[in-house]
Amino acid sequence: MCAARANFTLSQLAALDACTQCGECMKSCQAYAESEGGLAPPMVRLQDLKRLLKSEHGIPVLSRLLGPPRLADQEVANLSSDIFRCTLCARCVAACPVRIDLRALWLSAREEMIGRGHFPGKLSQVSAAIAEQHNVVNYPNEERALWVDYMADAPDDAYQRPRAEVIYFVGCIASFSPAAQSIPEAFVQVLTKAGVDFTILGDREYCCGFPLIAAGKRDEVEALKQHNLEMVRQVGATTVVFTCPSCYLTWKTEYQSLAPDLKLMHSAQFILGLIKEGRLQLKNAGLKLTYHDPCDLGRNAGEFEAPRGILRDIPDGELVEAGASREQSLCCGGGGDLEISDPSLATNMASRSLGAFEATGADVLVTACQQCKRMFQSAKEKRGARIGILDLAELVQRIT
Repeated sequence: MCAARANFTLSQLAALDACTQCGECMKSCQAYAESEGGLAPPMVRLQDLKRLLKSEHGIPVLSRLLGPPRLADQEVANLSSDIFRCTLCARCVAACPVRIDLRALWLSAREEMIGRGHFPGKLSQVSAAIAEQHNVVNYPNEERALWVDYMADAPDDAYQRPRAEVIYFVGCIASFSPAAQSIPEAFVQVLTKAGVDFTILGDREYCCGFPLIAAGKRDEVEALKQHNLEMVRQVGATTVVFTCPSCYLTWKTEYQSLAPDLKLMHSAQFILGLIKEGRLQLKNAGLKLTYHDPCDLGRNAGEFEAPRGILRDIPDGELVEAGASREQSLCCGGGGDLEISDPSLATNMASRSLGAFEATGADVLVTACQQCKRMFQSAKEKRGARIGILDLAELVQRIT
């Protein structure tokens, strides 16, 4: 079996012929819009990928007689650069009238380019960091729960218990980024208020593997999965909850088949359940709120209602939707390893998206993703914006 057929399913190869070149994906692609012509639109990338695979891996005689010309080395390099300058937000998937799963194709294409040696050099640092330190930021993993030390009311066990019904899987960004550590601080306080029997894993938690999958290095994820699942077994937990949508999505798609009885929930779903059970009571926030659907929670995991259910439960609250929301929600720019591949493009996307939420006139932009909060907070400083930015867990902590 050739490398291309190993990286792509038969249905994906067939999908290369399904594209009608209608241009809807081009209209929806924020990375393309922000690149100002420096990035090929999705439909062009798809056609170039088709040329590459069919010219090299089609039926030899037909490929020579009827197939497209072979891509030159520079064209392959350009295609690889474009494929990695993508947040994997899947706005193109939502826009595609023939429902091509372009996100899955981009992931397979990244694996193909890794095999060919065409990829951003910084992605090698991601692999090294996770292999050596078990986290994407390359900090000592012993510091994964250091954020607890900054909490005034943390318990003596620092939320690390030998046995618990629920594991809060914190994720690399919230564990190590000062701009996001307020999210786990808020969420453990919410869990404590509700009387949840939970634990965090501390340095026993390893990266979920999403940065490697996004980098086209899926084969490096297996050891992480086995380790994290073993930690769940040791704790005896029946539920794992996440404030990071990318961790949540990765566990749903990569881990669930290995532990089918394990309940996986995003914090929005878990908090809404606690409210419905009467274990949390929300107070009036006195704020006009708007909500941002994180790509990996909304479009890619299909969860749009739980966060809105919480916001609508706030007494006398006001929720105003942005012009682009739910399936059409704007991307913060922080997904798909784009911050590593092209940080300026990621920053520009965040700034443009934040402007759309400012236009709602809301006092606070609420999101449900630590990476989205980081990106929007940085964009806020760049724009001099006045809108507040909170993760859903932070908002709930403040009004319970």
